[in-house]
Amino acid sequence: MSGDTISAGYLPFSIIYYQDLFLEHFYNNPQLVSNAYAFITVNGHLMSIFPIVTPVLITPFVYVCTLGMTPGHAFLHIAQIVRTTSAGIAALAVCTFYLVVIRFVPRKIAILSTLVFAFATSTWSIGSQALWQHGMVELLLLLILYAIIRNEENPSPIWFIIAGILSGLLVFCRPPDALLIIPVLGYVFWKNRTQSIYYLVPAILSGLPFLAYNWYFFGTISGGYIQNLGRFGLSPEVLANFAGLFLSPNKGLFVFSPVLILAVFGYFRSGSIGNRNLSLLLRWFGPVLILETAMYAFFYDWGGGYAYGPRFLTSLVPVLCIYVALFLSYTAALFRAGMYDYLKAGAIAFLVVVSVAIQFIGVFYFPYLDDSHYPQPWDSSNPLIASSLQDGVEQLDTFAVQSIPPFPPLYYYTRYDEWKYLNVKAALSAGDYSTAALYYIQYLQENPDSYILWNNLGCCQIKLGEYDEAIQSFDRSLAINPQFKDAQLNRAAAVQILARGNRSVEIGITVLTLPGKAGSAG
Repeated sequence: MSGDTISAGYLPFSIIYYQDLFLEHFYNNPQLVSNAYAFITVNGHLMSIFPIVTPVLITPFVYVCTLGMTPGHAFLHIAQIVRTTSAGIAALAVCTFYLVVIRFVPRKIAILSTLVFAFATSTWSIGSQALWQHGMVELLLLLILYAIIRNEENPSPIWFIIAGILSGLLVFCRPPDALLIIPVLGYVFWKNRTQSIYYLVPAILSGLPFLAYNWYFFGTISGGYIQNLGRFGLSPEVLANFAGLFLSPNKGLFVFSPVLILAVFGYFRSGSIGNRNLSLLLRWFGPVLILETAMYAFFYDWGGGYAYGPRFLTSLVPVLCIYVALFLSYTAALFRAGMYDYLKAGAIAFLVVVSVAIQFIGVFYFPYLDDSHYPQPWDSSNPLIASSLQDGVEQLDTFAVQSIPPFPPLYYYTRYDEWKYLNVKAALSAGDYSTAALYYIQYLQENPDSYILWNNLGCCQIKLGEYDEAIQSFDRSLAINPQFKDAQLNRAAAVQILARGNRSVEIGITVLTLPGKAGSAG
């Protein structure tokens, strides 16, 4: 999780287990401590400076994943649940994109453009990887477009109500992306003025709780985001920033997704849509996308910080991919099996393949990029794509296929056990027992008969206050090796804590170094 996304991952657990929106329950977590910029203390409570729409909307899913778990047990799965939720949001956006674009182009083109949206853009490398606000904005925007299309097919106030609810959520999900609502407002208030009340009232009602939250705790309608207003300003670099958002080697939209160049040509095919209202809607989006890009050019950190490629422009990707679909449809309709047409088809295929390859690198290798290798947007001497691939190939150790938490991985492979146990050491040294416990759970899936691993998991559970679970883990250890004294002593300590509330008793974690070797640590 990036520092910007940590609060979105932890807040659902606060809502479920503590019925509040505060983060001091996790105050000692190393992730929160090392990313203090993302939090602020308000009236004695630790709070996120980022919008809370995404964590609120994903809370039902987190609740299902953690149903029946104690807090300590649930916290062991935070990273896995967050990753699964992020991927789920992206998957829903992809499905919705198909339902939208199939209305504009033939089925085969709709499938191809949907695959482009899913795997050739930052929908994959950013939207599906962590709880950035961009992934939820993509989903909300596409759902709004779907509601508008359904209204054109079968006019009804219900579609305006749905679009209104989603619009209110989008505005407070990521305030800078509220510009994307402008074409929707044009559709509602210019083309469907008599239905506008059905849109406006639900939009206000869905946004009102988040407006109240922002005003109550931060005294502004934008909440903790108010600090970003001071980071916008005029500078001689604005034009270079604007160009950089599209073309810089380490942040450029067309560098990381070359296939989106086709959107420029597809925009001019918006008029080919049979429905005039939808055609106008897509045309209106064009200037708005340029306006939103220009807005980010005025931001001091226009590159979007530590992220793989054009993070800020991820929210624009759904509309850009619709334009790509229009271009592909137009090109396919003119295809005549000549040399020129084959060359054109080959060029398009090349752009798609290269875009997917670049996004693949971002998904599987970028998280391993060392801080010292992270380049500035215009630093062509140190390209982010190449350095991510290099660092990733050198450092990638583990491959896992996950299912819905808390079920274990469907497949798990690691090359170097020594590296794996060093991770445990680092977590224990930092006092991050929740992370260490998560490692032990993973290792037990590979080696369920390790009495040492069961003992160590029990020790972490004691540190997390999960004494009943700890006793069960020690029992599993002793069932495998009844003579293992560490487990005997640790179990007695857990029983003593439960009986007397004496939390000062000593426990011993047997720290693994290499398979078959072990050493004790207090």
